[in-house]
Amino acid sequence: MDWWSAVFGVVLAGACAPPLEYPRGPFGFELGKVIPELSFETADPSLPVRLRDYYEPAAASSRLLILRAGAAWCGTCQWHLGHTGELLALDIGPSLTVVDLLVADADNVPATAGGLAAYRAAIDAPQMVAIDPGFQLGPAMSVPGPLPLVVVVDRRTMIVRGVLNDPDPDALETTLKSILKKLNQKVYASPASTDGPDQFHRNQWDLFRGMTLPAAPPADPTNAKADDAAAAALGRALFSDVTLSPAGTVSCATCHDPLKSFADARPQSQGVSLGDRNAPSVLFAAHARWQFWDGRADSLWAQALGPMENPKEFNSSRLFVAHAVEDRYRASYEPVFGILPSLVDPARFPASGKPGDPGWQAMTVDDQRLITRIYVNVGKAIAAFERSLRAQPNAFDAYVGGDLAALTSTQKDGLRQFMIGGCAQCHWGPRLTDDAFHVIRFPTGRQDGTGDPGRKDGIPSLLASEFLGTGEYSDAPAAARSFAGLTAAPSALGAFKTPPLRGVATTAPYGHGGALPTLLDVAKAYGTAGLDPADPKAVGQSEPWLPTFSSVHAMELTPFLEVLTAPPVP
Repeated sequence: MDWWSAVFGVVLAGACAPPLEYPRGPFGFELGKVIPELSFETADPSLPVRLRDYYEPAAASSRLLILRAGAAWCGTCQWHLGHTGELLALDIGPSLTVVDLLVADADNVPATAGGLAAYRAAIDAPQMVAIDPGFQLGPAMSVPGPLPLVVVVDRRTMIVRGVLNDPDPDALETTLKSILKKLNQKVYASPASTDGPDQFHRNQWDLFRGMTLPAAPPADPTNAKADDAAAAALGRALFSDVTLSPAGTVSCATCHDPLKSFADARPQSQGVSLGDRNAPSVLFAAHARWQFWDGRADSLWAQALGPMENPKEFNSSRLFVAHAVEDRYRASYEPVFGILPSLVDPARFPASGKPGDPGWQAMTVDDQRLITRIYVNVGKAIAAFERSLRAQPNAFDAYVGGDLAALTSTQKDGLRQFMIGGCAQCHWGPRLTDDAFHVIRFPTGRQDGTGDPGRKDGIPSLLASEFLGTGEYSDAPAAARSFAGLTAAPSALGAFKTPPLRGVATTAPYGHGGALPTLLDVAKAYGTAGLDPADPKAVGQSEPWLPTFSSVHAMELTPFLEVLTAPPVP
């Protein structure tokens, strides 16, 4: 037999060898059990990540498979992803294989393969990345805990050897070395402590430094006047003008009072009648990816238009607003948006009307567009004003900046509980929010007492809007985000946008329904994962990574939340 035939025979024999049999169990996610034979989709559906492919029963020594489940919205996950290289550079690095599993995207929609590229880009040393939209690793959590969920598996036996939620780097290193020491009878160097000041871990301090005071909001190309000073001056006047409502009693400032941290201190907003939701502060609204509790607007200018034609808020119309602009704002409108046409002909331009009204439907399409353009410009001017709002630093900013005496010992204990309790997975970054949508099962504010569907209804409203960033009234449709494939997944039922915690100390009451009077009430509600599943005042299923904690923990947490003021810059 020649050399080629010998080699070909070996290869052929290997190709025909039967597949390695996966361990027979007992299966489970508890320590000491064989992890079930799971499979996860990658960017290439023909090349899934299969746990059986990591099984190596004949290895001379044990190596560890680290399954790390996280989400694109998760702040604590972002830290771990960005420090993967550091983990692999440890002395035990050659014995580690990391598989990152994306559970949900930046909005908390169950993951698809389309989100893998962005998630991989957040990993400083990626090895294998796949999606786990069904959160198959979820049963490994004996109690709900924050992401990332880390499941450690011995590749020689596929037995689960460790389960951790958002471990600090020292604890993770210690755990992995302890497992390998037991499996391989080998001693490894003890981790060198990398804790930061005041006994906070290094990963926690990195997150603190990312919670710095927001500066200018991100650009909005869909609003050409977003950062125009004259537009902001016009918007400031419009923001407080009650004559934009036919009743003469409601303005933007009614629910977003500058003297009340740009909120209104009411459980539900009060326009011409009582609404169903709490009015959030608009102080940092220009930084948000989505507007309204349910995300039914994709820009700040589109948000400003919604209340005007809402029958419970302004109960106004675009024709009424356009006439008000002509009567009182021509001099400040025209330098920003150009010549304002005459609207004095009542037959052509009725005193009031909006889509669906008989008077509006009788107008020509060109006149409808003309009025709508004026109406849209009002929203863009108000958005320009809201984009100009800034906040002053608080004691937490001073603490993060290096003044370790800026917080009291009680407040530092509250900050420690904030991190231990998993709050930072959703409340992170400059505004302490992930801008995603979550089911927390907080009480409804609806006047009929029924649970509020939240994002489930918000997505259809968004897609039906005539004021999308991709639409006719956008100044840069091509630059706006795409909504291709956006649908309301079952997990959207009862989901609401994560509110910023910066400024939370002065914007009571809380929750989308305004049903939680104090910060302690909020902390307690989080600690119990919201209302009981049978309670009709909330809908949707609480998320498995929503940590629960005791009322004592909630009381310890509250003093830190009280530090989170955001006094507006005059």
